[in-house]
Amino acid sequence: MSDHTPGHPRYSRAVLFHNRWSGHATEKVLASVREQIASFIPAIEEYGVETEEVTPEKIRQALRKRPDLVVVAGGDGTIRPIASELVGTDIPLAIIPVGTFNNLALSLGLAADPLAACAVIENGALARIDVGVADESNLFFEAAGVGIDAEMFTIGEEIKRGRFLAVFQALRTALLHQQTSVVLKFDRPLNQAYQASFRGHVPLRHRRRRFRKSNNRIRLRCSFVAVANGPFYGSNLTVCPGAKIDDGLLTIAVYRDFSKRELALHLWSISRGTYRLHPKIEIFESRRLEVFSRTRLSVHVDGNAIGTTPVRFGVRPGALVVLVPARGEAEKTVISNQSGQ
Repeated sequence: MSDHTPGHPRYSRAVLFHNRWSGHATEKVLASVREQIASFIPAIEEYGVETEEVTPEKIRQALRKRPDLVVVAGGDGTIRPIASELVGTDIPLAIIPVGTFNNLALSLGLAADPLAACAVIENGALARIDVGVADESNLFFEAAGVGIDAEMFTIGEEIKRGRFLAVFQALRTALLHQQTSVVLKFDRPLNQAYQASFRGHVPLRHRRRRFRKSNNRIRLRCSFVAVANGPFYGSNLTVCPGAKIDDGLLTIAVYRDFSKRELALHLWSISRGTYRLHPKIEIFESRRLEVFSRTRLSVHVDGNAIGTTPVRFGVRPGALVVLVPARGEAEKTVISNQSGQ
């Protein structure tokens, strides 16, 4: 990585990945992003993710050239495979959000405007964030889910792409759904893992009595279990209240007592982002989590199906280097993003 001294570029060689088909990307926006990045960095190697030239092997080939920086102009689906190859390296990732929901960019406090986000390349700060992992090989940056959430997420993505016949599949799934018993095994005593219980945004203090045990597992009936690495997933849902992307912990939310109406609204929130979820949940924290169930339940990471239970989750603390706004700029960005919502 180049030293940043006056009159000299902060980075001398960068790889730029961009996706023309991301939610808010246009040729004009991507051309402006390209021009602005070129004003910061002398040498840029460019790849269009929408073309056949970008495969996991092509990503690895680009990284073997040891660029000073990797820039991704796209949404969360574009970022994920590229960020996965950067995990465990010291090559920083700069995100230019041009997707539909941009959860990772939102978690990092980046400006929603793509050109404003480019400024982080010139004057941002380096930070390390955590990366979640399921069954040792499936990385996730937002959240994972077990149960009907995994089924609904896939259907919601179909609806988001305009395949509205999936609505009937969603209604059928919701109508047939029954809560399932799961066993959660933490890496610490239950009375340390347990954080809070909520009905809507109201904490229920009397629920704490059930979670004062010193063993490290509990059986609960639920609709689904969400395992968050960061605060947002899906359509900017705060699926696990209080989750932080750099605390070295997974935040686990057990969603219980869902009515069929609430399941339908949950699906709509995933596919459209128009409904703020007010769940009935129990919140836990742990570095490792195992989920068991007698009935095999679907599992997803960042919306990608990976199989069924049993499943083991973990976290790799500080495994990804990213560029974030400097402290003062981050506070301005939060205010700007909130006023734009």
